[in-house]
This record gives sequence, C-alpha cells and structure tokens, in this order.
Amino acid sequence: MKRNQEIVVSNKLIKNLKEKGFQIQKYYARTTRSIYLKLDYGVCCGIRISDHNGKKKYKYKFNLIKQYNGPKKIIDRGYTRLFYNYNNTNELIKDVQNEKKAKINKYGLYNYQKYMKINSKDNLYRSFKNVA
Repeated sequence: MKRNQEIVVSNKLIKNLKEKGFQIQKYYARTTRSIYLKLDYGVCCGIRISDHNGKKKYKYKFNLIKQYNGPKKIIDRGYTRLFYNYNNTNELIKDVQNEKKAKINKYGLYNYQKYMKINSKDNLYRSFKNVA
C-alpha cells in the first residue's frame, strides 16, 4: 500500500511542529493509507492524515484529508472536529498552536507537562513511535 503523499505531508507537518516545540508520536494505519500523529502524548489532541474520510467511531480533532472540500468545523456529538486539505497545512499548524496555548492557559504549564507524562505511560503509545 503506497502512502507516498501522506508521508510527504506528515513529514512536513512533523518538521514544522517539532520546530515549534511539540513532542510527536506517529502511527501508520494497517489497513489504509492513514497516518496518525499524537501531539504532546495527546494532551494537544491528534492529527489524522489521510486520502479518505475516517471511521465514524474515531473523533480526531484535527483532520487533514487530501481532497477535503467541506465545512472546516463540525460539532460531532459534542466534539469539535476541524478539517483541512493538503493545501492548507499552515492553517492547521496555527490552529494546533492555538489549541496548545488554550490548554496551557486552562491547566497551567506544570499540569500540561504532568498530563503528558501520565499519558506517555498509556498502553496506546506502545503502537506509536516517538518522532525524534
């Protein structure tokens, strides 16, 4: 299964987000071309990068879909979900930075970092790879 374009887009995002101080964990889907990025062990949510719409049961806040052309913001059973296409990654990065600022303002930096440490021990991260 080729996911060349998804890898290029994810590497660009990762480079940019790492420069902005994010810790990133990455996971490649087994049955699709999707790539999942957790930001700061999920404290700052995650990004789903794909060439197709996702499964209804998963509620990623940030969704980067190749040919996406629809509403940017959707409220889905109480969850705010944001959508972008491969051409507006700069807007996605800006929104991710705003998400982190809002969470640090809400929890304080010490607690934000504490939540990262707690989340890093979750079994979920056994399948994710830390991005150096």
